[in-house]
Amino acid sequence: MYIQEDSSLPFINCIWHAIAEHDGVYTDPANEFWCLGFAKHGDGSLSVELYGPSLHPRVLQGHAGEEYWGIEFKAYVALAVMSKGGILNTNALLPVVDTSFLIGDQRYAIPIYSELERFAQQLQEDRVIMADQRIDRALQGDDAGFSERSRQRYFKSVTGLTKKQIEQLQRARHAYYLLQTGSSLPQAAMVAGYADQPHMTRSLKLLRGETPAQIIAAHLARA
Repeated sequence: MYIQEDSSLPFINCIWHAIAEHDGVYTDPANEFWCLGFAKHGDGSLSVELYGPSLHPRVLQGHAGEEYWGIEFKAYVALAVMSKGGILNTNALLPVVDTSFLIGDQRYAIPIYSELERFAQQLQEDRVIMADQRIDRALQGDDAGFSERSRQRYFKSVTGLTKKQIEQLQRARHAYYLLQTGSSLPQAAMVAGYADQPHMTRSLKLLRGETPAQIIAAHLARA
């Protein structure tokens, strides 16, 4: 079981909740977001992890009966206690004691799924996370106030990625959506902004671990 919901909070990309029905692995596509994830294991123990942005698909392991839930933050949200560049393409376990955890020098009770948005607001109020409006505007195309060199340096310090890398991830996500909703390969490549169809194929294979043909076949199998 897996559910994903949009959030009313502008700095959250989504909140999500999953229960593993059997042992197995699943692939998390490359993306520019970062996640604070919680897990309840078969023995009742709890764990908390920070998942950084990624430039290649991540393979995650699930065990039957385990419960997972978390918050995916947008790229312009900075983490005060850790550089996102330091967790690029990887994850970091946070210290857990009973039903609470430490992030930096702050201790919080582990929230349940229905409390995630309020919990995210608390993190913002405590300045554990900070929404950087300059980066938000730059991601929407407004680079005013940045020289090229300072923009690149500042972008990477906040997001862990360059603006070009984020644009590549967004383009691949757009192409995936187009292929999932009935676009042909040439049409998806053109609308998503790729130079040609082979360019789109290389990008999707690198960032999502799937070719366009595999994406279409999987969509048709579920239809």
